[in-house]
Formats: sequence, C-alpha cells, structure tokens
Amino acid sequence: MGKRIISIVPFTEDQKKTLKSIASSYGDELDFMEKADSDQLKKEIRTADAIIGNIDPDLLSGAENLSWLQLNSAGVDNYVKPGAVPEKTTITCASGSYGTAISEYMVAMLLVMMKKIPLYLKNQEAGLWRDEGSVASPAGKKILVVGTGDIGLSFARRIKVFELPDHPIRLVGVRRRTDTVPEPLDEIHSLDELPGLVKEADVIALSLPGTQATYHLFDKKLLSQCKKGSYLINVGRGSVIENEALKDPEVYGRFAGIYIDVCEREPLPDHDPLYAVPNLYITPHITGFYHLDITLQRIAEIAEHNMKAWHGEGQFVSRVNRSTGYAD
Repeated sequence: MGKRIISIVPFTEDQKKTLKSIASSYGDELDFMEKADSDQLKKEIRTADAIIGNIDPDLLSGAENLSWLQLNSAGVDNYVKPGAVPEKTTITCASGSYGTAISEYMVAMLLVMMKKIPLYLKNQEAGLWRDEGSVASPAGKKILVVGTGDIGLSFARRIKVFELPDHPIRLVGVRRRTDTVPEPLDEIHSLDELPGLVKEADVIALSLPGTQATYHLFDKKLLSQCKKGSYLINVGRGSVIENEALKDPEVYGRFAGIYIDVCEREPLPDHDPLYAVPNLYITPHITGFYHLDITLQRIAEIAEHNMKAWHGEGQFVSRVNRSTGYAD
C-alpha cells in the first residue's frame, strides 16, 4: 500500500503534474492543499506520511505517521526546536532555491544606497532638481560575506563583476567551517573573528540562519565597531541583528546605508521607530518567497529529488541537522 503525501506549496500546474507522477510511480497518494485552512490541515495531517511545505509546527502534534517533512524555506529555526517535529521525521529544506532571487535584491539595494537613489526619489517627489554629490561603487571595496551558503555565495559571485583591474574587490567570507575557501571568496574566517573583520569591511552582507549561535550576533557592541561609512545588509534572520540597537543614532550613524529584509518581530508593527531611521531601508521579508518563478521551480526540483530519496533512490539533499540548524 502506498503512502500519503500532502503539499501546501502553491506549485504551478506543470510542477504539480510532475510531483504527482513521481508519487504515483511509487503507488503514493499526493494531495495539494495550499488553500486548506488550519482545521482541515490538522485533520489531514493525522494520516500523512510526508508533508511538502512549511506547515505550522503547532499542527504537527497529531502527525503520528510523519516520516518526511520537506520545507519550502531555507531557514529551519522553527522546526528544529525540541518537540516541534517528531524525532523520527526526516527534515529537508529548500536550501539552494533562493540564491538567485535574494542575492539580486542584495546587489540592487547596495547600489541603491551607494548611488543615493533614495535622495533623488525624494527630490523628485518634492519637485527639486538637485545634485546630491559624490557616490560610491563596489569596485575596490572589502566586502564581508557573513554566511557562505547558497545566498551568500550567489551574492559574492554577482558583486564580483563590479571590480576593475586597478580596483579589485576583496571578498572575505565568514562561516562555521574554515577548512576550505569556496569560490569566489578570497579568504575565509570563523564567527569569533568578526570584531576584527567588521572594522575593515566596506560592506557587510549577512545571510545567516537563526540559531543560538547567531542570535544578536550583531549586537550594539559589534555594530558600534563596524567601519565608519560602511554598508550593512541583512537577508538571513532578523534575530541576527539586535534591532533595538539600529534605532540608536550612535549605531546607525556609523553606516552610509543599512538594508534589511528581515526583522526580529514580523510583521514589523505600523509606525515602529525602525521605519524612521534615516539611512535604513526595509522590505517586508519578500526577497525570497515565490515572487521569482526560478525560486519556485528550484523548490519543486528539490521536492522531486527528495521524494525519490524518501523511497530509497539516492540521498536526500538539503537534509537538516537538528543540532546545528543547518542543512548538511
């Protein structure tokens, strides 16, 4: 007898057809329930052997048969907490799906800040024709890439193209393992070396997961040590930066520009003081999601691969290590 799979990801019709074909080849039943409400999902989960999508962890208490959970996110912090997902359940995530979409936002917003685009937009709204003076370029800069997974390395590859023969870009990576230096990085360091590294970095790009080790990694003390006039970007987890510290003029005043797509509290409440920080630019956690069709296609491809691995054909990709909160 086949197994039962539930998907809550809004796949395209073609993607659904492919996934359903793979499931059928093993005699499995695959139901697409992206429009189901919580009560319906809670009922259906009781008979599910596998789930594709970021199901609310609170609904998993009755998932007695669940042996595989395929998340549609790269971040897994809500699913590795003790008791959130049954211990017997293999968790795989969508690491590798978001690099293109998120890194393009990172490059775009860095250029927006460097070229003073927000000032010119304000001038246009006010009906002013005014030159705002000198601008910056990624060329010749030391760029600190904190988190060198798919997103961090995608950003590094894209920003590297801005270097010039006489103005090379120095790409410095920070991650847990320092045994190898992945392309296109020039050097690699560990998290405990950050205090020295931020003092010299012209750009600091964060794409870290939310773990105990990364919680408030960039607190007021570390933020206050960052190079004067540098740029700060965070697209990983909001908890990596102490958000209250960003409201301090002594902190935000050190930076030429700050861009965050993630906050500690989401959604960020209307009229929160964070919105009013002069050189801080916020997007509402949208850089990943499904706005880019490439992202959804890659999630579908990972789900297809892991569905086969679940049946013993090959190895899981982006399998989550519960103790570290990272995908192996």
